[in-house]
Amino acid sequence: MTDTLTGGCLCGAVRYSITPSQTLHYLCHCSDCRKHGGTPFHCGIVVPADELSVDGEPKVYTKPADSGRTIARYFCGDCGGHLMTSPWPDPTRYSIKAGTLDKPELYKPVAEIWRQSFVEWADRHADLEPFEQAFLRPVTIGQTKIEM
Repeated sequence: MTDTLTGGCLCGAVRYSITPSQTLHYLCHCSDCRKHGGTPFHCGIVVPADELSVDGEPKVYTKPADSGRTIARYFCGDCGGHLMTSPWPDPTRYSIKAGTLDKPELYKPVAEIWRQSFVEWADRHADLEPFEQAFLRPVTIGQTKIEM
């Protein structure tokens, strides 16, 4: 990917920029993403942590996920806008919230995870690769091979 991804929170206090070497665009239907975002699913773009630049100081909330891993959720302390998530305590990658992009048309999901938690009234995405829970195969983003 060569597109520079820029975006930020609702009030502009926290901004990010990245020209990622690799990305993974996906939807997540887990209950934590649904509750934190207030939507039926999370629209995320996974990027390498060492390639992301953040201006401003997001607040962080951590919680064990259904997968058993602890996930950090980054948000603006002023407007509350949810910006991204990462594994905790070692953020090797970030999942940028696609709705925070300055150019949301750059988001093009290819997979759905945690389909077992799918909300029935939400639109189905038949063209996306489905996973009932996390990704069943390792995914490499940047230098890091990850189990999603």
